[in-house]
Amino acid sequence: MDKAQIVERARALGPMIATRLTETDEKRTLPAASVQEFLDAGFARILIPKEFGGYELGFDTWYEMMREISKADASHGWCAGLMSHHPHMLNQFPEDAQKAVWDSGPDTAISASVAPALDVEKVRGGYRVSGSKSAFSSGINHAHWAILGGRVPDGGKPKHCFFLIPAKDYTIKDTWHTTGMRGTGSCTVVTDDVYVPESHVLTITDLAHGSGSKRNDNYIFNAPFYFYAPLTFVAPMVGAAIGAQDLFVNATRERIGARGHRIAEQDSVLQRLGRVSADLDAADLLLSRAANIPAMAHMSQSEIMARNARDCSRAAEIAVQSIDTLMAMSGTAAFGTGNRLQRAWNDIHLAAAHMALNPDINYAHHS
Repeated sequence: MDKAQIVERARALGPMIATRLTETDEKRTLPAASVQEFLDAGFARILIPKEFGGYELGFDTWYEMMREISKADASHGWCAGLMSHHPHMLNQFPEDAQKAVWDSGPDTAISASVAPALDVEKVRGGYRVSGSKSAFSSGINHAHWAILGGRVPDGGKPKHCFFLIPAKDYTIKDTWHTTGMRGTGSCTVVTDDVYVPESHVLTITDLAHGSGSKRNDNYIFNAPFYFYAPLTFVAPMVGAAIGAQDLFVNATRERIGARGHRIAEQDSVLQRLGRVSADLDAADLLLSRAANIPAMAHMSQSEIMARNARDCSRAAEIAVQSIDTLMAMSGTAAFGTGNRLQRAWNDIHLAAAHMALNPDINYAHHS
């Protein structure tokens, strides 16, 4: 499997995803059919080692897959991206954890809630974890495993760690009631005195530095986490904005204004649409560059993190500005409940609130 095949599979799924948007909103989680299509397409394998049946493709493949799926629906694109991203996190865990998940095959969905919300107790051979505040775990409803954050007692300064837990050891609290990104099913994971062996634990230091993986020298398994992590959240925004642009063009082609003129022929519409198109191309180029980490070999780690964080925040701003422009040109009808422009508008604005894309923080790192 190569990049072109993955991206084409993602593009081909768009029309079928579009038929499930009402179901996705009503259930507030991905339809089972979509989940199975993503697994069958190999999305979970993109960033998994070949020794476990993965494809070991680059972050650029991952990004372009997210962008293509998100043209149809940002929630689907968000979850498809995490279906690659969370197994990639597993590469940083000890080998025993990787085998526990992948010995039965690589097509396994993993969810995560990274904030250190668990109560953690050190015991012989591992830890006991409990908690009802592991929130915003996107895709948890179709996950087989969860990676949950907690603080391990370590003298005066507890360590932020991640705990790999099978679905049988947690329950799901339905807390995801939003106007945007409804289909991500980002509910809360509840644990009650769950034993987690030491071999199923990863420190945030190892994740951040890309130093947990000891078995594979492919750059994707050794890149610092913050080089690429923001792509998870901004790629669905840009993909959804590109999809909204296409929807607007198709809807406007035969639309007649109050004075009997075609809306699509008005100079003001053509000028604003041209700017949206150029801006979204620029955002796509920024994110494509951010995903091409091998091309940054001449840069220091701090330079890469600062530039990629800056560029992801800027791409997010462009997506917001673009969908706002498209909505402003579409009139009140675009705010109808079933209108896909309205759906993209809600999704993009919600995603923009993610702390990983906070411009006040990310711009300040770059000088």
